[in-house]
Amino acid sequence: MPDSNTLHFTPGPVPISDRTGQAMHALLYHKSEQFTVVHEELKASLRKIIKTDDDIVIAPGSGTTGAEIIMRGLVPNQSKILMLVNGRFSTRWTELGTVFGHDIRTITVDWGESFSEEKLEQLLSTESFHSIWITHTETSTGITIPLERFCSIITKQSPETFIIVDAVSSLLLENINMQSFGIDCLFSASQKALASPPGACIIAFSRRASEHIQDNIEQSRVQGSMVHNLHSLIHASRNNTPAFTPPLPILSALHSSCTQILLHENYQTLLMQQAVNIRNMISEWRDCTMNLAFHSNGVSIVHHRKSEKIIESLKQKGIIVAGGQEQWKSKVVRIGHMVLYTDAELQRLNHAMHEILEYIS
Repeated sequence: MPDSNTLHFTPGPVPISDRTGQAMHALLYHKSEQFTVVHEELKASLRKIIKTDDDIVIAPGSGTTGAEIIMRGLVPNQSKILMLVNGRFSTRWTELGTVFGHDIRTITVDWGESFSEEKLEQLLSTESFHSIWITHTETSTGITIPLERFCSIITKQSPETFIIVDAVSSLLLENINMQSFGIDCLFSASQKALASPPGACIIAFSRRASEHIQDNIEQSRVQGSMVHNLHSLIHASRNNTPAFTPPLPILSALHSSCTQILLHENYQTLLMQQAVNIRNMISEWRDCTMNLAFHSNGVSIVHHRKSEKIIESLKQKGIIVAGGQEQWKSKVVRIGHMVLYTDAELQRLNHAMHEILEYIS
């Protein structure tokens, strides 16, 4: 059993409330009237959070599962796709597109950097794409793209292009309005700011994306799927009858957490203010630096030459944070703040860091 005194500041999975944990036992049968009610209410909550009136699919799996479902069902065979790549997860979507045999183009920048709007505009003036994939917040680097501006550029210069957004680490934490931004497909996961256990991916579609999926069913696919058939998943979701046995405890927990979030009138504002407070706190840590440009409200990337020692020292004090990935391994500490923490919990992290940095030379 985990120590109840252990604090987790990780960029997912996140700590969940006692009420959400207890809710995991509420749903027992997916063919019951209770399931229909919970599923319909959960979709309604997610529509409010994502700000859309259109189709929502909740499927078993992670954010990567959601990306694969989209790549298989929304994108026709051998499509030309543009990927904005600036970290581990945006690279993953490029690799996924290659697995499905699509024609993948990229705009790539170094880790820790964002993208030039001018470069995107220039590319769209000379080439056309079926879809553009945007990783709103790159969890490996903490960089958040100015999504509304990028969507505006795409819709003005290439209105036929589908905008697909990875909102795994940005939903609830950043300003997202799916309908007003013109986003065609957005995917996220239960274990981040939605404050639930891992195990469910959430996919939202614009009306034209749902229509495109209906058309795509008649076209050549890279490969078929029974479980990840997007046409079937949308049909089942509309009828609140799962295509296959769903992860009932996760859906029940997600229903509970979304209800709690929406009952809290200022929840998103508090998350954003917490991020400001944490960045101010980090600015006073000895020999630590962070990129304040295009920063995320859900994960702070702290650069220190002895990051692994810091992570281990924090663990000894009962505080769990994440390390760097790939080229940033051994170079950064990733501190997740995707849910609300108490002042006492934040001060515990702050005091622990000051103590550790005093003796690390």
